[in-house]
Amino acid sequence: MAGFVDAGNVREGPGGVRAWMIWGTAALFYLYEFFVRVAPSVMENDLQSSFQLSAGALGGILGVYYYIYAPMQLVVGPALDRFSAKALLAPACLLCALGCIFVMSGHSGPMLGLARLCQGFGSSFAFVGTMYLAAEWFPRNKLTLLSGLTTSLGMMGAIVGNAGIAKAVSDYGWRITMKDAGFFGLFILLLIIFVIPHRAPHRVAKSHAKKANLLHGLKTVLFNPQTWLTGIVTAALYMPLSVIGALWGVQYIMALTGETKVEASGAVSMLYVGWLIGGPFVGWLSERIGHRRLLLTASSALTVVGTALLLVFSSISLWSVYALMLLIGLVSSPQVIGFVVAVEHNPREYSGTSIAVTNMMVMLLAGLGMAIFGEVLDWTSGNAALNDDGHYPINAYRKAMVMLPIFAAIGGLAAWVLSESIDRKAHMEAREQDLAK
Repeated sequence: MAGFVDAGNVREGPGGVRAWMIWGTAALFYLYEFFVRVAPSVMENDLQSSFQLSAGALGGILGVYYYIYAPMQLVVGPALDRFSAKALLAPACLLCALGCIFVMSGHSGPMLGLARLCQGFGSSFAFVGTMYLAAEWFPRNKLTLLSGLTTSLGMMGAIVGNAGIAKAVSDYGWRITMKDAGFFGLFILLLIIFVIPHRAPHRVAKSHAKKANLLHGLKTVLFNPQTWLTGIVTAALYMPLSVIGALWGVQYIMALTGETKVEASGAVSMLYVGWLIGGPFVGWLSERIGHRRLLLTASSALTVVGTALLLVFSSISLWSVYALMLLIGLVSSPQVIGFVVAVEHNPREYSGTSIAVTNMMVMLLAGLGMAIFGEVLDWTSGNAALNDDGHYPINAYRKAMVMLPIFAAIGGLAAWVLSESIDRKAHMEAREQDLAK
C-alpha cells in the first residue's frame, strides 16, 4: 500500500495528456463506484417490496457492501504493489457491473446480498487504484490536486446516484435503471482495458525488503492510539453521508415534507454538494493555518448541531431541507482531513497503510450505522408502515436520527483528545519559503 505514496517506490510521472487519460479512466470508475454505493437510497421502498424485507433487514443486507469494502482496504494496496492496476481495476469494475445486474434480476434477500457483496468487493479498488495511477503518472506536486479532483468526482457520482437515478426510477422503474447502470459499468470496463496500460514506463520494481515490511507496517499503524482516535472522528463525520445520503435520507425527507421521491432525492444531493464545496476548501484552509485537530473538533461540534436540527422539525418546507442538507454537508466535509492526519501520525513509509486502516474504520462504522438505523426504525414503528408506499412515521425517523448527533459528539471527543499531527512551526517556515520563491 505504501507504494502509491512513497516517492522512493514510484518515480515522478510525466503528467502529460496520456497521464490525464489514464487517471481520468480510473477516476470515472470511482465516480461509477460511488453511484453504485448510494443508488439504493432512492429505491428503499422498491427493494423492500420486491425482496420482501423489513427496514432492519434491508439496512443489514445493503450494509454488506461496507462489510466487504472495509477489510479489502488492507488488501488492495499490497495487491497493487504486486500486480498492475489494470489487472485489478478491470475485474473490479466487472464485479460492480455484475452487482447491478444481480440486483436487477434478483427476487430474494440472499441475491440482493450477493449483489452488494460484488459491488463492495469491486468498489474497494476504485479510490486507491485511482490514486495509485496518479502517483505513477504524475509529478508528486500534482497529487494533492488529483486527490481533490478524485473526491469531487465521487461526490458527483453520489449526486447522480440520488437526484438522477430518482428520475430514472420514476420514469422507467428500478430494474431497468439498474440494468442500464450495469451496462454503463461494462462500458467503463472497456475503457480500462484499452486506455490503462499494465505498467507505467518509469515504474520501479519493489524490493523484497519493502514487501516484507507490510505486516510490520500494519502492526505499527494498528498499535498507534492516534490511528484509532483519527479513525473514530473520521468515521463519525462520514456517518451523515452514509445514513442520510446512501440509504435513509430520501424516505425521511418524503415523510417530513410530503414531497415526491425526485424532489426529496434532490434535497439529499445537497449533502454531496456540501462536500463538493467544503472538502477542497477545508483542505486548503488546513494547509493555510497549519491546524488539523482544531478543524476536526470544530467540524464535529457543528455536525452535532446540524444533525440535531433534524430532530427538531415535525414539518418543514423543501427549500429549508435543501439548506439544512447543504449545511450538514459543509460542516462534515472536514472529514477528508482525517486521512492526512492518519498519515502524519504514523511513519512515512507506512502512509498507505495508515490511509487503508482509517478507510476501513470509516466503512465498517458506515455499514453498522445503516443497520442500526434500520433496526431502530423497525423497533420504534413496530414494523408498521405509514402508508402503502412503505414510509415509516416521522417520529420513527426522528428517533432513529438521534444516533447521528451522538456519533458526531463521540467523534468530537476523539478529536479533542487527538494530538495535533502537524508541526506548526516547521509548517509555517515551509510556507514562508514557498512564498519567497
